[in-house]
Amino acid sequence: MTTFFCKKFGDFIHMNDKKDKKMLKEFGQHLRELRLSLNISQNDLATRCNIHKDKISKIENGHKNFTFTTLMELAKGLGKHPKNLLDNDFEFLK
Repeated sequence: MTTFFCKKFGDFIHMNDKKDKKMLKEFGQHLRELRLSLNISQNDLATRCNIHKDKISKIENGHKNFTFTTLMELAKGLGKHPKNLLDNDFEFLK
């Protein structure tokens, strides 16, 4: 577990690597399901949102953390509102 001090909130934040990986994996699975439900390949999505196919693959497999702008680009490429990418019954939130 990694701990760092957050100046903005004047508090310590604990990052649990195992939990972080679980979150990324769950999001990646959800992203893959959305993409497949639209019958879009990773190559097609990469072209639509100008993100390299390898990065999409890493996100879908839970191996890549990503930025807010990447989330927005993925939503645009899928033709979805960004909230749809986050609208899932994620296990890590329970």
